[in-house]
Amino acid sequence: MTLKKGCLVIASVLLSAGFFACSDSSNPGVSESDVSAVGGADDGTAVSKTVLSGEEDETAATEEKAQAVEETGAAEGVGDDAAEEKALAAENAGDDADDVAAQDPAAIDSAVLDSVFNILFPDGVEGIDTARHDPDSVGVWHFYDPRGTHDNPDFAYGEMTDTRDGMVYKTTTIGGQVWMAENLNYFDIEGAASSIKNDWCYWDKPENCESAGRLYTWNVAQRVCPEGWRLPTKADWESLLQEVGADSLNEILWKGSSKLKSMSGWENGGSGTDDFGFTALPAGMKFTTGTQDGFTYHGCSSLMWAATEADGGAADSLAYHMYLDCSNDNALVKTVRKINGLSVRCVKE
Repeated sequence: MTLKKGCLVIASVLLSAGFFACSDSSNPGVSESDVSAVGGADDGTAVSKTVLSGEEDETAATEEKAQAVEETGAAEGVGDDAAEEKALAAENAGDDADDVAAQDPAAIDSAVLDSVFNILFPDGVEGIDTARHDPDSVGVWHFYDPRGTHDNPDFAYGEMTDTRDGMVYKTTTIGGQVWMAENLNYFDIEGAASSIKNDWCYWDKPENCESAGRLYTWNVAQRVCPEGWRLPTKADWESLLQEVGADSLNEILWKGSSKLKSMSGWENGGSGTDDFGFTALPAGMKFTTGTQDGFTYHGCSSLMWAATEADGGAADSLAYHMYLDCSNDNALVKTVRKINGLSVRCVKE
C-alpha cells in the first residue's frame, strides 16, 4: 500500500495541476489567449488535411497538436477534454468511495486509494514510465547536462568564435550554408538596460543557458547574431529541410526532422540521427500573453526563430520559426507571436 499511496499522491497532484491548468485562467501557460509553441496566433494559413499516402495518421496528429496549442496555449500539451474526463472519473470514484464509507467508515482510505489508483494507473505502477523524472536516466533532457553532452560523437564539426564574448560554437555546413550547430548564448547587452526583459535562461536559471542557449524575443533575435552571421529566413529553413531530404507535405509541414535532431535528450523516444551535425536540442520556449508568462516544452520541442515576419504589425504580431517535436519525425515552419522567447541558430552570411 505504501507504493500505491506514493504513486497516488504524485498522480493526484499532477491530475489536479492538469485539471486546474485547463480550467483556471490564472494558471500561466494555459491562457485562452493565443500563445503557443507552434503559433500563438493563426497566420491565416490553414493546414491541409490531405497529405501523402501513408502519412495521414502521423501528420494529422502533428497538425491537431499544433492547432490545439494555437487555440489554448496549453503549456504541457494537456487537452481540456482529457483532463476534465479524468477529473470527472476521479470525482465519480470519490462518490463510490463515499458509498462504501457510509457502510464501513474504516474502509474509506482503502476504497479511495483503490478506486482512484485504478483510474489513473489501469496497468499498475509497473507500466509507468519514470525516466523523465529520474535524474540519473540516460537519453532524456537534463539542463544540468554539460554543454556538448548531446553532440554527435561521429561528426566532424567546424568552429566559430564570437568575438564579443569569446564563446566558441560548433558549426556544420549543409547545402553550401554554414550553420551554428548550437543554440546561441549571447547576453543582449543592448537590451540589458531596458525595463522590459527580452531574453531569458530557462526557468531564469543562468546555468540553463550554458547547456541549451538563451531564449530571445523576435526583435532581439534580429540583432544578436555575431558579425558576419545572421538570423535565418523562412526560406533558409525550408532550404535546410530540402537539403537533408525532408519531404514537404504542404505549405508548413515537412517530414524528416530526425536527421536534424540530437541523438539523445528528446523525450518520448523522439531523439534523432543527427546525420548532418545540426544537433537540434529540445530547449523549449518562454511564452508570454497579455497577463501571464512562463516556460514550457523543454525536453520535447525545439523552436528556432526565422527573420521572416508574417505581418508588419506591432511587437505582439507574428514571425516564422522552425518547430521540431519529440512525438514525431515532422517539422513545422510556422508562425508564432514575436513576444515569445525562442532559440536562435545563426547562419553565416
